[in-house]
Amino acid sequence: MTKITIEVCCASVDDAVRAYEAGADRIEFNSALFAGGLTPSIGSVLEVRERVPIPIICMIRPRPGGFYYTDLEFETMLRDAAELAKTGVEGFATGCLTQDGWLDAERNARLVEAAGGKEMVFHRAFDIMRDMPEEALPALARIGFKRILSSGREPKAIEGAEILKRCVQIGGIEILAGGGVRPHNVMEIIQKTGCDQVHFTCHQLQDDTSGKHAPVSFGVVNPPPPGKFSIVDPEKLKDFIALIRGDSDQI
Repeated sequence: MTKITIEVCCASVDDAVRAYEAGADRIEFNSALFAGGLTPSIGSVLEVRERVPIPIICMIRPRPGGFYYTDLEFETMLRDAAELAKTGVEGFATGCLTQDGWLDAERNARLVEAAGGKEMVFHRAFDIMRDMPEEALPALARIGFKRILSSGREPKAIEGAEILKRCVQIGGIEILAGGGVRPHNVMEIIQKTGCDQVHFTCHQLQDDTSGKHAPVSFGVVNPPPPGKFSIVDPEKLKDFIALIRGDSDQI
């Protein structure tokens, strides 16, 4: 049987160490998995790199929501890639779409360039993009991506097995099956898709008793619906600041 490469998705240094010690072949390193995975801090990446000798793929994603970014968000992505490349990570998981959901070839090419030769993975933006696999896979390979992380354009890889199989057959770029990969379905996913690498999380809940009896919570409360994210409201902020400044002048 072909060796299956196991990539574990981690969002802390502790988790990365646990994944390595458990036998993972590769780690995708993020922050904020509850938001779909965001760019981790440079400090956490350096700590992981010192402690984990297997390949580290670092997420480059500045915010939750979709994959169409403002100019400043994109400039942040370029800088993150350039700076995190210096830490010794093996590669990056990233991707940009246009506002209409098509592959943004220009921005993705700039990310590849900023990464300075590191291994590039196009993440699950592939699963919501409008480009068909027959067009997207060759385009991503030309841009410089080595691999695509995908659930076969379904919520779970087992449901998208036919699309994943189609992508494997198209070829020219590696296909990493991810999304709802669990012990009860992983072998079926491998058999149905022909993928020789899988990506998954393997978590349990952990207590933080420091706030056990506190009247406030610092967890995720009322997260925005899919496809939405929070930004500063400039008009409300301007009015709010004017209110404070006005009150201060009267004191």
